[in-house]
Amino acid sequence: MANSEVQSKRKKRSGHVILETALGFMPLCALIFGIADFAMVIYINSCFQNAVREGVRFGITYSLVYPPGSTTTYASQTAAIQAAVEANSGGWLTSSSSSGPAYIQVNYYTPDNMTTPATTGVLPKTVNGTTITALNQPGNILEVKINQYPWNWMVPLPKYMPGTGMTLTTSSIDVLQGLPVGTANPPTP
Repeated sequence: MANSEVQSKRKKRSGHVILETALGFMPLCALIFGIADFAMVIYINSCFQNAVREGVRFGITYSLVYPPGSTTTYASQTAAIQAAVEANSGGWLTSSSSSGPAYIQVNYYTPDNMTTPATTGVLPKTVNGTTITALNQPGNILEVKINQYPWNWMVPLPKYMPGTGMTLTTSSIDVLQGLPVGTANPPTP
């Protein structure tokens, strides 16, 4: 083959290389953005799972001071638990924005009804021979929940994933145990 024939074949192929690169690059970008989108949702959900778990762990101590050892005392146990969840949410929930306490729910359940959160209107009541006088009385169940946190896809694709996004919900529960030594009544829930 002569040198001029090789050069002419290279010129003809150079246009194909650019086209093939462009056609291969678009699916690669879509794949990378798809992985990033799903990884972000998994990361946020794990942050929320950790936050509600820590909120419940803090809640069963009946403390009104958060973080422990600080001088910040909250008016109610629910407010202290919400502060614990915010502090452990990886910065996704903050009280300075609308995404803070609005998404954090703290519910108390009596042992005889695990489907409906207890309210002060149903107290006092007797369950299994024990009179329940407070929502956060030992033996009741504490649920901490991040409810309906909206998440929109980073790169919405029209026709496939229009910008509707999704909502994330996670919760953790535990049984409230005995009160701290020297305490006769639980703090305000």
